[in-house]
Amino acid sequence: MTNRGLTRNHVVWAYRILLDRDPESEDAIQPKLRAWQTTAELRTDIMSSEEFRLKNPDHAQTALPTVVIKPLASGARLLVDLADHVIGLPIVRDEYEPHAIAFVKSVLRPGDTAVDVGAHIGFFTVEMAQAVGERGHVYAFEPLERNFALLEQSVRENGFEARVTVEQAAVSSRSGTGTLRFARETLNTGGAFLSEGTVEGLGALAASAVRTIALDDYELRAPVRLLKMDVEGAEPSVVEGARALLTRDRPVIVSEVHPEQLARVAGTTPRVFVDELVALGFEPRQIGSGGLGPRVTADAISAVTTLAFVPR
Repeated sequence: MTNRGLTRNHVVWAYRILLDRDPESEDAIQPKLRAWQTTAELRTDIMSSEEFRLKNPDHAQTALPTVVIKPLASGARLLVDLADHVIGLPIVRDEYEPHAIAFVKSVLRPGDTAVDVGAHIGFFTVEMAQAVGERGHVYAFEPLERNFALLEQSVRENGFEARVTVEQAAVSSRSGTGTLRFARETLNTGGAFLSEGTVEGLGALAASAVRTIALDDYELRAPVRLLKMDVEGAEPSVVEGARALLTRDRPVIVSEVHPEQLARVAGTTPRVFVDELVALGFEPRQIGSGGLGPRVTADAISAVTTLAFVPR
């Protein structure tokens, strides 16, 4: 249960090599074995800690907040923090989700309505806004304060205030309040997720109260042409709160499918999640360099992937 590629010795030696000490107890070892599958994930976890930074000064200051403006190929401009090594730097290098963003832009037309659930700093949001033009509209939802601040700034930077509605909120199965869990010290600001229960396997996480919105309760301009969601395992809750929207508008859905987080946050599997959307009339397809790929077999999803769910 605790061994999916990593062993106790991996964790012990990671501490010794990266932190110059042994783990303080078995309680420090087991959460890392439950959380991570590879040595690369374990290394990133430890190198994100304050202890590592104090013991290994970053002379290039690559872990300090450093916000720059990234001109995108579409002509839009995005505020990016270079301290985010997992999402920010790949965006700056034009390496972040290239197939998914190309597919999204191919779906949208001037005048369309799009929804970005888990908008992060707004990479998809501003590209969507550029694609739908002045007559279209984008609704962007992002609960984590640091990401929302950059999202808002990017909307203003592009003069998109009239065509983009931003909400500092988590999209869920119900409207109200919830608990957002996130790492305070991390090289990846895209890991926040909504969870009310006990979260195991991720070590210490910060938590904050956050407003929640069910899309069926929210006034969206209809019809919605495209729904993109990336909410770290809470995607089934988004679907549950948007059944009327999905039935009425039949939007193209672009969704991350994260097996570990689906199990941890939603207590479900990729198969159950995919089957639910299939039952609602959506076909799961791969997204490749040429756009839509073949139909996906849910049982074959073993790693994080982004799929398109196309209305039949």
